[in-house]
Amino acid sequence: MKKFLAALTAAAVLLPNSALAAEGMTLTLDEAIALALKNNRLIEQAAEDREAARWNLSVARRQAGVSLSWSSSLNRIGGRYYRNTGRRTNHDAARAASKFQDVNMSLYPSYENENINSATLSMPLYTGGRLENQREAARYGLNAADLSLENSRQEVKFRAAQAYYQVLRQASLVTVQEEAVQLLQEHLRHVSIQYEVGTVAKSDVLATTVQLANSQQSLNNAQGDYQTAVAQLNNIIGLPVSTELAASDKINFVHYNLSENDCLEYALAHRPDGIAATYAIKQAHAQTSAAKSGYRPNVSAVVQGQMSGENVFGANHNAEQWSVGLQMQWNIFDNGVTGAGVQQAKAIERKAESIAQQRIETIQLEVHSAYIAMKTAEKNIQVTAAAVDKAEEEFSIAQVRYIEGVDTNLNVMNAQEKVVETRNNYFSALYNFNTSRAQLEKAMGVPVAIDALLYSEAEQSGKSSKKSLEAAAVENLYDEQTDEPEKPFDE
Repeated sequence: MKKFLAALTAAAVLLPNSALAAEGMTLTLDEAIALALKNNRLIEQAAEDREAARWNLSVARRQAGVSLSWSSSLNRIGGRYYRNTGRRTNHDAARAASKFQDVNMSLYPSYENENINSATLSMPLYTGGRLENQREAARYGLNAADLSLENSRQEVKFRAAQAYYQVLRQASLVTVQEEAVQLLQEHLRHVSIQYEVGTVAKSDVLATTVQLANSQQSLNNAQGDYQTAVAQLNNIIGLPVSTELAASDKINFVHYNLSENDCLEYALAHRPDGIAATYAIKQAHAQTSAAKSGYRPNVSAVVQGQMSGENVFGANHNAEQWSVGLQMQWNIFDNGVTGAGVQQAKAIERKAESIAQQRIETIQLEVHSAYIAMKTAEKNIQVTAAAVDKAEEEFSIAQVRYIEGVDTNLNVMNAQEKVVETRNNYFSALYNFNTSRAQLEKAMGVPVAIDALLYSEAEQSGKSSKKSLEAAAVENLYDEQTDEPEKPFDE
C-alpha cells in the first residue's frame, strides 16, 4: 500500500492542473522534458494532423469499395398528360363504381401525388489509376505525418531543455547578484568604520552606498528574470504559469566528442522533417498521376432499381424497374480541364522538390551553426572560469589595500564589478554551451520516440505506417518519468 500511495503521488505530480502544481515542485531535466512531451500543445496538434492523415488514407481506400445510394422525392403532379391519357378518368370512374361494389382503389391511382424511390449499388472497376494513386498519395501523407509528429517531439524536447537551462542560468545570476550585494554590504561596513575614525572621505561612503543600491537593483531584476524563466518553462511543460517550480539539476560542462562532419552525416540520415520532405515529393508525384487519370475512361459495375406510386414506397404508377450492368464514362473533350489540372499538379510536385532541397540546406546550416555555437561556448567556459578566479583575487587584494589605506575606493568598486561581470559571463557560457548542445541534438534529429531512418527503411520494405512505427520505436527514457501508478495487487 505504501508503494501504491507513493506511485499515486508521483503520478499526481505530473498532472498539470493538480493541487501539487499550485504548491510548487522540483524537477530534473528529464522530468521537465517528460512533462513537455506529455502536455505541450505542439505535440497535441501534430498528433491530430497524424490522425487526420490516417483517416484520409481510410477515405482513399474505401472509395474503391461498394457504395449504395438511395434517393426519394414526393411531388404534386397534374397536367394534360394525365387527363388526355385517361389516367385520372379511370380513377374517377373507379371511385364512382366503388359506391355500388367493392373496388380495389390502389389499382386506380389518382395521379395527383407521386413518390419516386430509386436505389443504386455501384463499385468502380477501372478509374484510369485515379483511386490507386490517391491511395498512394494518402499513404505517403500518413508517412510524412508520422515523421512530422516525431519532429514535433524533438522540437518540444529542445524547447523544454532550453527553458530548463534558462531557469538554471537565471538562478545562478540571482546567486551572483546576492553575493555581490553581500560583498558591498560588508565593504560599506568597513568604509563606514573608517569614515567614522576619519581615515576616508565621505565621498567613499556615498560612492559605496550608490554602488550597493545599483547592485540591489540588479538583484531585483535578476529575481524578476528568474520568475519569468520559470513561467516560460511552466508554459512549455504544460503547467500553470504561476506554478512555483525549481530545477534540481546543476548547469555544468560535459565535453562533446563528435566532429561536425559526424553530426552532419547523422542529421542528413535521421532528421525526420528532412525525410518527411521526401515523402511530400512522393505524395505530390502520386497526385500528378491521379490527375492524369482524367485522360482515361471510368468503368463501374452498377445495379439500379426504381419505383413510383401514389404513396410513400408505392408502386401503383406502373413504374417499377431494375437494371444490372456496366457503366462507362469518358470525357473525350473537357475543354482542357484535365490538362490544366495535370500542369497544376506538376507545379506542386516541383515545389515539393524545391522544399526538400531547401530542407537539406537548412539542416546543414542548423548543424553548422549549433556546432560552432557549442564550440565557442566551450572555449568561453575555459576563459571565463579562469577570469572568475582572477577577478575574485583582484577584489580581495583591492579590499585589503583599501583597508590598509594604500588603495582607492574606486579601485575596489571596479574590482567588484569585474567579479560580477566574470561570474555572469561564466554562467552565460555554461548556458550557451548546454543550450547549443541541445540545439545540435535537435538539428541532428536525435530520436525521442522513433528513429526516422529505421522508419523510412521499414516503409520502403513495404510495411504499413503502424508496422513502420513499431520497427522504428526506440527506448524512450522520458516515458519512465511518467509511468502510471502501480496496482496494489493483480486482479
